[in-house]
Amino acid sequence: MPLLARNTPPLEPDQFKRFSDLLLARCGLRFPDNRRAELDHGIRQAFAASACSSLDEFYNLLKVPGNTMEMDLLINAVTVSETHFFRDTAQFNAIYQQVLPQIIERKKSIHTLRIWSAGCATGEEPYSIAMLLRELLPDFESWSITLLATDINTFSLDRARRGQYTEWAFREERARIMRSRYFQKNSNRYELNPSIRQMVTFNRLNLVEPTYPAYETNTTLMDLIICRNVTIYFSETVTHWVVDRFYDCLSDHGWLIVGHSEPSLETYQRFQVRNYPDTILYQKETRIEAYGQPHTMSQPASMNMATRPVSSMNFGQLTTNSAGSLAKPITTQASQPLPTKTPEPPAKALPAYVPTSKLPDLFEHADHLLEMGRSEEACKILIDLAAARPKDARVCTHLGQSYANMGNWTEAEAWCYRAISLDKLSLKAYYTLSLVLQHEGRLADAIEQMKKVVYLDRLYVLGHYGLANMYHESKQIPQALKSLDNALRLLLALPAEQVVPGSQGITVGRLRDAITLQQQNWSKM
Repeated sequence: MPLLARNTPPLEPDQFKRFSDLLLARCGLRFPDNRRAELDHGIRQAFAASACSSLDEFYNLLKVPGNTMEMDLLINAVTVSETHFFRDTAQFNAIYQQVLPQIIERKKSIHTLRIWSAGCATGEEPYSIAMLLRELLPDFESWSITLLATDINTFSLDRARRGQYTEWAFREERARIMRSRYFQKNSNRYELNPSIRQMVTFNRLNLVEPTYPAYETNTTLMDLIICRNVTIYFSETVTHWVVDRFYDCLSDHGWLIVGHSEPSLETYQRFQVRNYPDTILYQKETRIEAYGQPHTMSQPASMNMATRPVSSMNFGQLTTNSAGSLAKPITTQASQPLPTKTPEPPAKALPAYVPTSKLPDLFEHADHLLEMGRSEEACKILIDLAAARPKDARVCTHLGQSYANMGNWTEAEAWCYRAISLDKLSLKAYYTLSLVLQHEGRLADAIEQMKKVVYLDRLYVLGHYGLANMYHESKQIPQALKSLDNALRLLLALPAEQVVPGSQGITVGRLRDAITLQQQNWSKM
């Protein structure tokens, strides 16, 4: 469930600068003045999920080397991304009709494919590629396929691994056709078939850390890298650095696909430009550096991470069976147009999404908006739903979350109480209400509501963790330590890489580390 934005005043200019400078150094993200409100909201959301009592304390924690949980919270809050299946018709036409067939022809002697979706968000892009490969390869089972998908946002990665999507993800006609082949309807969501889901490996990777190309991160000898609408958030210097590393991650004749709004062609001057209808792609043809001075990449000064440098790899020794001039379309069974019911019209701007079905889909859409941090939009839909369905506890609970995310505590509290009156077992309503009361300074009431959360579900880690922080804030240290112990005991039974439910992407291992540190600090009080 969404985290609440703590009711703090807007950032002062010096606060905005130091947080934005920190994010630039750690992950290359730029937050100019026109994105100030976005960063402000993200900081307060991450701060609300921490155990800190002030923004200064939160910032000082973020600066500590190796401190991962708070930084993950902040990164997840400011990099909430949204995409959909087969986004950008022109690019996917080129991928299906040209790029993948050429790669397949070139690699048919060794039956090996390596593809990387860098900045994969919630998984629609790599899963789209996986579906195309199933369409293109009649002997699919005989191929060894690596389909790596990475992102810096652990919350998005968790959603991607689950492979469950709403109608919102199928805005393209091509996506709706593929949905009938590779998805199963489950209530108001569509679950991706395991055969497609298992093709993709999801990993966290920060593109501004020098951890690629490297065998350890499985980022060498790629045939295709797709990195769309990611570097638009980087500075020009960082973008050049990332693109150079992508070049060295590719095998000879490998492809790089970027978004239409990416920087100028100068950024990709090491690549050969390939023009296809309504799109431009980039291909690595030769290793010019192998005949002269080796190309070196120095890390931009703005990125001072304490990470182990990785030297550039030499890919010139890989032997493949070339299909000849890859600039020309090849004629194979695979190069037929992607199956559609009717010819597609020229690409045009997508209109605002309007759910086609009735109230259940509207609720799913509002739920999706809440997950993406778009509380104002969700609230407008939910208000209409509440008028049409006044006894629906889920709608009331979501309204409570929406208003809480916007800092409207009075409305949030009212809708949570209304949800509880309709459903006495609504854990989400009690949890949101407890956090609202905490933000209002009513700690005793907040603790009582959070006790109901852990009573309803004794395995709910965030309930015990939230209770610990409330006890700590009210100076009840023995009770706080006991609640931390309860949370830690539950976490020890879970895999370290698993994401804690409801945590916006925090892994079990990182929350365990944070709790251990809190135990040490609180025991000294």
